[in-house]
Amino acid sequence: MQPRHFASVVTAATLWGFGGVLGTMLSRHSDLGSMSIAMWRMLVAGAALLLYLAVRRALRPLPGPAWRRALLTGALTALFEACFFSAIPYSSVGLATLIGIGSAPVCVALWDWAHGRQRPSAATLGALVLALGGLALLLGGSLDAGGGGPLGPLLALGAGASFAAISVVNRTPVDGLGPVEHTAVAFTWGGLLLVPAAALAGIAGPATLGGVGAPSDAYGWALTLGMGVVVTALAYVLYLGGLRTVPPFVATIVSLLEPLVAAILAAFVFGERLGWAGIGGGAALAAAIVLLRPQRDEPESIH
Repeated sequence: MQPRHFASVVTAATLWGFGGVLGTMLSRHSDLGSMSIAMWRMLVAGAALLLYLAVRRALRPLPGPAWRRALLTGALTALFEACFFSAIPYSSVGLATLIGIGSAPVCVALWDWAHGRQRPSAATLGALVLALGGLALLLGGSLDAGGGGPLGPLLALGAGASFAAISVVNRTPVDGLGPVEHTAVAFTWGGLLLVPAAALAGIAGPATLGGVGAPSDAYGWALTLGMGVVVTALAYVLYLGGLRTVPPFVATIVSLLEPLVAAILAAFVFGERLGWAGIGGGAALAAAIVLLRPQRDEPESIH
């Protein structure tokens, strides 16, 4: 695990934390539903990266294995988005976040154990327990199970398993597929896969583009572009690049930074209170990330 790759994963998780605030601002500003927001953030991310590659004249046909990896990543990401946002109405944001994000490292650990890979070290498992405990404290009173019965938690668990699968599938790089090309193809494909789900949920917006609801004013588009380009495209390029040396189990634990950043931003932007339990949970999450950091004397890879 190289420090630069670990820093990339930490930066990705931090950027994801902005997604909740921007998504809330966008939903309040327009009549876009959560599935529509998920669809637009993926489509904008894919389009932005394809445009970036075109400007740099780096668009080129991908070899077969690279295509298969990118399409699989896109499908898994679309599944994650669909499961997570569908879980919220049947439970709560807090419970969906705790199960959806918190279960991902557990799923990775179970996968590695079932397939005979090296088991996580005691220190890494300790960091996981510390991080999950901190996440539960951070979310605090928002862990209401709602009236949806087991459906909400099951959907959230599906989201966690999907994110774990993204990390496991991309454990090893594919020749001819860099992080930018990977994310560009994956999110364009994943966004297209979400169109039927968003249509079923009722796509609507202040304006229409080809029959699909979309923000029509500068402020709405600024929020949408921010979510698509920064929170999604840049963050996933960094995350997929970091998986070159960061183990999926560690990467999924680091991703628990997302709700911490979101909670801190919500306190500043929306005036939400963290409380002492939330502050203690945030400190525990931060401590877990510090425990996972690579040692300074760990040699850099020459590749």
